[in-house]
Amino acid sequence: MAQQTCVEDFEVNFGDYVPLSTLDWPGKASVVFFLRDCPFRCPYCQNYSILNGYELVESSQIKQLMETSRPFVSSVVISGGEPLQQEQAVSGIAQMARDMGLLVGIHTNGVYADVLEGLLEKELVDGVFIDVKASLENADDYGRMIGYGSYPAVTISPADAVNNVQRSIKLAAENKLLQELRTTVLPGFMDKSEDIESIASSIVKCAGRDIPYFIQQGETEHSMDRNLRDLSPLSQDELLSLGNTATSFLNNVCIRTGKNGTEKITSDQSAV
Repeated sequence: MAQQTCVEDFEVNFGDYVPLSTLDWPGKASVVFFLRDCPFRCPYCQNYSILNGYELVESSQIKQLMETSRPFVSSVVISGGEPLQQEQAVSGIAQMARDMGLLVGIHTNGVYADVLEGLLEKELVDGVFIDVKASLENADDYGRMIGYGSYPAVTISPADAVNNVQRSIKLAAENKLLQELRTTVLPGFMDKSEDIESIASSIVKCAGRDIPYFIQQGETEHSMDRNLRDLSPLSQDELLSLGNTATSFLNNVCIRTGKNGTEKITSDQSAV
């Protein structure tokens, strides 16, 4: 039985939750909480309905949902939106999970490195999953991917965003908590071999060659930008080609598609 800790009441700007998921932390059954708000406006975002607005719920409601899922899960995943934008809520949810003997995973865009560092110092996190939107050495590309200059809600400079993401990756890697880095690709967005080459090369400089890296098939029909919804997603073969490019730099590369799920790119340049 985990030692109980007194968690002060808090509010959560709540987006949604999934009572049981086997997708959000591969290999584990999780209850997933999606928190509202995000400093980015990625044109291809699938969760755009919770990027703003308010639906405040009390911590007691979160606890009740967690307790309902507890018999069936081993972990809690906190996602968004960008969950680390709600520092108190994330800390409180993580402590609740700890008290119930559950692991804690964080899905983040990496821009709130200070918040992540605080959670790591409190030993409230067991796994970190970070989106890498573009090369960590190309602020212009990063700005385009996060909607900088196109959406007034995006006020962080691309250079600051890149610096913070780099720091978050290093923090998670140094603490041996980095579960995966992932890049979502779709037509016109990181869909060229040179894009993936630049991303993979920049990852090596932050976290080494052995960090798990996932190239995800963007679901165009559900994109925030309506102009993307009529485009066809990249094909399996196109993702495989991008994955092969990444293996020149990284040792643990997978592609992830809606139809076939996760497939690891092997040394003989094929997916299994």
